[in-house]
Amino acid sequence: MKILAPLRASLEVAGLLEAGAEEFFCGVTPLGWEPRYGNAWTSRRAPQAAGVPDLDDFVRILAGSGGRPVYVTLNAPYYPPGAVEMLVKFAALLLELGASGLIVANLELLLALVAAGHGERLQLSSLATCVNSEAAKFYRDLGISRIVLPRHLTLAEIEALAVEGVELEVFLLNDGCVFEEGLCSTTHAAGPFCLLDGEGTEGVSAETLDRYAFWKWTLSHCGCRTGNGYPLGPCGLCALPRLLKAGIASVKVVGREASLERKQAAVRIAALALALAKEGAGAERISEKVIELRGMSELCRQRHLCYYPDVWPERAAGGTAC
Repeated sequence: MKILAPLRASLEVAGLLEAGAEEFFCGVTPLGWEPRYGNAWTSRRAPQAAGVPDLDDFVRILAGSGGRPVYVTLNAPYYPPGAVEMLVKFAALLLELGASGLIVANLELLLALVAAGHGERLQLSSLATCVNSEAAKFYRDLGISRIVLPRHLTLAEIEALAVEGVELEVFLLNDGCVFEEGLCSTTHAAGPFCLLDGEGTEGVSAETLDRYAFWKWTLSHCGCRTGNGYPLGPCGLCALPRLLKAGIASVKVVGREASLERKQAAVRIAALALALAKEGAGAERISEKVIELRGMSELCRQRHLCYYPDVWPERAAGGTAC
């Protein structure tokens, strides 16, 4: 199991390696994209806030990674007419430069890249919503090397989904979503309606609205707050023993648009928790250590930050070593 860290510039590589990153993912936009396609994005995150500035900086990322894998996101859920053809050519360039793989969501682009002979270098984005073993087999048989699982799957669903011949990657820290984003009918480029307040709430009690607002706050990094320097937000650290046992290949720290300091802190606490899990620590021991470092125990104990709430029966029993 490796820790996958987000990047938006080559200057971040050294600090994230020092914190414990073992793989990287980033977004890169092809030259000439914006004049042709305007505000359409090549990946799920805004290129201005979360993307690598240009191909030259991407090459510097590859040079500074020390041979660690670097994956590129081409995982927008849809593309304008003609964009897929442009992205297939761009994908070939990225792979020629040294990208370890491409993270793809859109089925048209995925099939075009498979037809171009890049199947084994492709990873299925969580936005493609692979939620069962039969779907995993379908993508494996296309040649896909890794599947990024949707963040709303439980540990039991993840364990049941594993199939031979394809790696699985799961979310570990930071970012949440009100809906299952692979089934979302909005777009971040236009402003996600799920984060709006006050519309269509007639007849909903003030208490319910307050609880919903608090839930959205925890999903969105708790307003980008930190606890003792460590980022707050959705967290799956105490599930690492179960994820290790399930054979998960990679655990993702989310937040390409975040500051380097925030990314480093997230990777550092993830590396510490993973080391504990590999030594045989159970869920409760990892939780205790994370709370000791991060604080904000009430958000953890009340499960507000929990990616994988089905780890809690194990925690209540005192934790189980792998």
